[in-house]
Amino acid sequence: MNLTKKNRDMKTKKKESTKMNFKSMQTKKRPSVMFDDMNNLTKMVANNISPSLVITGQPGLGKTFNVCKTLDELGLQEDIDFVHVKGRCTAAGMFITLFENQDKLIIFDDCDSVFKDVDGVNLLKGALDSYDKRVITWMTAKGLKDQEGELLPRSFNFTGKIIFISNLPIAKVDSAIRSRSFVLDISLTSEQLMKRMRDLLAKVEPEVDMKTKREALSALKGAFKKFEGVELNFRSLIKAIRIRQMGFTNWRAMIAEQVMGVK
Repeated sequence: MNLTKKNRDMKTKKKESTKMNFKSMQTKKRPSVMFDDMNNLTKMVANNISPSLVITGQPGLGKTFNVCKTLDELGLQEDIDFVHVKGRCTAAGMFITLFENQDKLIIFDDCDSVFKDVDGVNLLKGALDSYDKRVITWMTAKGLKDQEGELLPRSFNFTGKIIFISNLPIAKVDSAIRSRSFVLDISLTSEQLMKRMRDLLAKVEPEVDMKTKREALSALKGAFKKFEGVELNFRSLIKAIRIRQMGFTNWRAMIAEQVMGVK
């Protein structure tokens, strides 16, 4: 191998080794950009540009709040233009929900239990797909019934839209589901989250003065640095603000205790 070719090969390898992966790209992304992307993708679903969106990431960052706020700003009303399904969802429950709201926007929120069921995953794959015709099928010996006891059809054409919000890491979501939908992961490093909290501090608990909120945020940061298992999210920040607002003498210790994870 001549020296010129060797140098080219070394440069090629060096260039390949410096490529960014998904995780490194996320750590360099500004939180405000992540949430702007989420709002824009939500608008795409609401405006029938895309039939589905899957949003993943750690809890307590405001994923659900931002989706609902965006829909509200677009003039969409819950239970009229969209339905919001929260909590445990079985495969049968998903089929019934899809059938009863087959032409609406459905938000599945914290319904991660469906990923543990092969039938549930297959139903979700069919509903999330980008094809014009999305036929959802339930083929069992015993058919499903609605709340009035009427037997549901074994298949139907789903024309609605879905936003699926999950606290799972994006890598834990079935690859077939990821490939069928727009996907956005909102996972922040502690530094990114602190910056996000600072940027939105004025909007959190708006009736509380800024001095109190800054002190609460400072106490939350201190607890995160000092103790293990501190749950760093907006729910923790709200807890900290409410404790500080009361003016207790041991407010810092109380904040630390309330935001620490229990093992």
